[in-house]
Amino acid sequence: MRSLGNTLAFVKVAQYLSYSKAANDLGVSKAYISKSIQQLESEVGQKLLNRTTRLVKLTREGEKFYETCLESINSIQNAKDNIKESIQFPQGLLRVTAAGAFAEEYITPVATRLLAKYPKLRVEVSLNERIVNLVEENFDLGIRVGHLYDSSMIAKRMATRREFVCATRKYLLDHGIPKSPKELKEHNCLTGNNNQWHFKERQKEYTIKVGGNFMSNNARVLLKASLSHIGIVKLPEAYVGPYLESGELVEVLGTYLSQEIPIWAIYPATKRKSTNVSFFLDELEKEVMR
Repeated sequence: MRSLGNTLAFVKVAQYLSYSKAANDLGVSKAYISKSIQQLESEVGQKLLNRTTRLVKLTREGEKFYETCLESINSIQNAKDNIKESIQFPQGLLRVTAAGAFAEEYITPVATRLLAKYPKLRVEVSLNERIVNLVEENFDLGIRVGHLYDSSMIAKRMATRREFVCATRKYLLDHGIPKSPKELKEHNCLTGNNNQWHFKERQKEYTIKVGGNFMSNNARVLLKASLSHIGIVKLPEAYVGPYLESGELVEVLGTYLSQEIPIWAIYPATKRKSTNVSFFLDELEKEVMR
């Protein structure tokens, strides 16, 4: 049993290349992880990890051992998934990470309906603007907007959205109207965590790095700031649509924006047969189609 524990500690260190993250994942101390690795290396008679004050690397023997261990762990996970297949209704904890207007509009009603139907289910929704690593942070499902960077995830297109670059008439009168995305560098652009704004011209997509004197990871905060005449924002229609209709905001650079930006539900391959994920996606698809 001790050998199995030492092996699991090694797999976690190899996965994160970090003793600290492995300790956090397993809920133990770094000293415990270090001792486990020492015992395992003594048992197999090989150095498996090279550790310095700044980084952790697998040795050649460590890489081979990790691949073998991973196969065994995947087999155990598949056995657990097979058991879960027999579960007909959602139960236990479902963790979802999402961001933006789509999350605010659709995730909550879907979650509450499922909770009303299935009292053994628990749902945790984390609204976060940063790109969350679903595996490392133990999320079952994520909502992504736009281009997908992680090809290891299973992705299902759920909806589309439009974005608008806009500002108040007063701001544009005081500072001029940008005629092309490159001119945004001369303007006060109000941004979130990502200051790379995407545009499209003659079927070619590109990004422009923008900046300004006000930043927030909350879209409604950025909206209110723009309504105070201090700068230009790039936000989804759900936020700025009513203000564009009323004339409080004016769209600029509309011809440089994609008409449809895909919204994806993504999840790890290990969650392919998860009853909780399956039911949630089915209910989310119904909500989007309403």
